[in-house]
Amino acid sequence: MRVDVQGGFSSLRISRREWFTRCLQAGGAASGALLLGTGCHLPTPTSLGIVPSPPQWLPPPRNARLAADVWRVLNRAAFGPTPGLVTTVAGMGIAPWLEDQLADAMPEDPYLAWHVRGLDTLQTERDDPNELFAEPNEQLVIETGKAALLRAIYSRHQLREVMADFWTNHFNIYALKLDGRALIPTDTERVIRPHIFGRFEEMLQASAPSPAMLTYLDNRDNKKGIPNENYARELMELHTVGVHSGYTQYDIMQVARCFTGWSVGSGFREAQFVFRPQWHDEGAKQIPFLHLSLSPNGGQRDGEKVLSALAHHPATAHFLAAKLCRHFLGSEPPELVERAARAYLKGDTSIRALLRPILLDGLIHAERCQPVLKRPLDLVVSAVRCLAAETDAGSGLQTHLENMGQPLYQWPMPDGFPEKTSAWASALLPRWQFALALATQGIPQTQVDLEAPLKARNGREEQMVDIYLETVFGRPADAAELVRVRGLLQSHFRRAQSAGVPNEECRAELVALMLAAPEFQWKG
Repeated sequence: MRVDVQGGFSSLRISRREWFTRCLQAGGAASGALLLGTGCHLPTPTSLGIVPSPPQWLPPPRNARLAADVWRVLNRAAFGPTPGLVTTVAGMGIAPWLEDQLADAMPEDPYLAWHVRGLDTLQTERDDPNELFAEPNEQLVIETGKAALLRAIYSRHQLREVMADFWTNHFNIYALKLDGRALIPTDTERVIRPHIFGRFEEMLQASAPSPAMLTYLDNRDNKKGIPNENYARELMELHTVGVHSGYTQYDIMQVARCFTGWSVGSGFREAQFVFRPQWHDEGAKQIPFLHLSLSPNGGQRDGEKVLSALAHHPATAHFLAAKLCRHFLGSEPPELVERAARAYLKGDTSIRALLRPILLDGLIHAERCQPVLKRPLDLVVSAVRCLAAETDAGSGLQTHLENMGQPLYQWPMPDGFPEKTSAWASALLPRWQFALALATQGIPQTQVDLEAPLKARNGREEQMVDIYLETVFGRPADAAELVRVRGLLQSHFRRAQSAGVPNEECRAELVALMLAAPEFQWKG
């Protein structure tokens, strides 16, 4: 909500919060007592019976092969397991769990919903996106990152959150360019999230007029006579058909002409799409690559027709299928790419149809998957989840992401944060520093109860290593793939005991070493 105050020779435009504050100041103690309550307290989640779901500290399945398969799937189709989730998924079956995640119909955790909806930036975005321009830049960046992290950590809709991150990178927007900080929350909530499992064409049609995208790729200044080709180029190279699909510079020039006049509002409408007919090139257009002929005077429909043609192009189907295979499997099995691409086209650009063969015919089978190094986001979220940590996902946690090279929404290039191992393999020290800080309560507003898994399983001191191994890795401690790390940790624990290191320090060291181990850093 915006409040326009007219008076005399001036017009003052103030935000909802400023208006509320002034009302309190003007009304003094009486209005303060009325609005904030004398003896009346604002409700908290706990007072309303909204509490976090308690962790289920269950031992992993004794079938080590099954546990390893579930752990692999949960580190790729989710942001890693929470306590007991490996056992739960093993019991219901991997395929049924994936189908449940694709259906995306389960109720959300009310505690998470409360905290995300309570973020001031998201409240403002829901009321009036234009008000975000009045918010402090630091708050915008931190709270947008908070929403993404809280959802990734606590949501029951794990595949949805994995795909939200995937599409955020696919349609990357750099927060620190121009008005990006104020525009990205709306792009996230109205472009990305509503279309995560829907039709790709609808997502593409929502992304093109997004003020965040128009600003980031300079299309808001795209005018007839002096067309700006930035958006047209990235639309084809990164968003749809891919750089090797066969289009030419002439195709890019023609596509750019189609998007002349697609711009953003001015004054107090910076967060709104505006089509400016006087800027649009109304001439006829030929796009050979798309076999598309556009008659004169097409207006805004010129761009919409291009988007539809690109979304339905076979090259787009293959480009998205290959990219999603790399994301989930670490490889591009040709027959699986082809099957997923066919499903996408047959399903009228359905993202669910595209995903189903990749997940159910690919991810389920270990032989189709290659090792994938966790990006900083995957590492941070999976570590917090496996330990059932409580966090506000604020600057304390986000500082570690920045130190590891992945500050959310701050990748300057339009290709999004890279997924290649080579892009992340060199920043190992910040990963160790994060692991140690998390295990030793060194991250502000983030707490880990390292005694909880021991108490839940009535663990004796000599079982400490094995219980933590099963907690962090979701597999039996004697599993073949954990032999190396188990031996090193047992030796470390014995030395620490001999040196008289207190149990509290031993616990923290053991957990930090596990989180820093290659067996945890890689998705397997």
